[in-house]
Amino acid sequence: AAQYWLGKPNQYVFGGGRNPSDIANGRFDCSSFVHWAFAQAGIDLGPVTSVSTETLNKMGRRVSFSEIKPGDIIFFDTYKSDGHVGIWLGNGKWIGTQGSTGIAIVNQNTNSYWQSVFSGHVRRIL
Repeated sequence: AAQYWLGKPNQYVFGGGRNPSDIANGRFDCSSFVHWAFAQAGIDLGPVTSVSTETLNKMGRRVSFSEIKPGDIIFFDTYKSDGHVGIWLGNGKWIGTQGSTGIAIVNQNTNSYWQSVFSGHVRRIL
């Protein structure tokens, strides 16, 4: 579901993705994008109006990076601790929305910026 927006018009908007107009036009921030993708798979992460990296980093259970599986959510220390979130795809890649790219797949193994801010925080919702 998360890959639906790849190649379609979309953009990162801080606070976006919390109303039908934003969602229909692909305007998400990182946490609302994760919420939307999980909702498409039938997984309820609570009200979209209150989703944030803070609420996501308390859901499910924490697992070590060595145990990571596709569908786990990963956190990055950007403007604050655990300030950014994405969905692990496997093979060193994750998907999320960023200001510079909109919704995109990131190769964690080759992207020095995302390597440098990866907090090691991984959560498994299911």
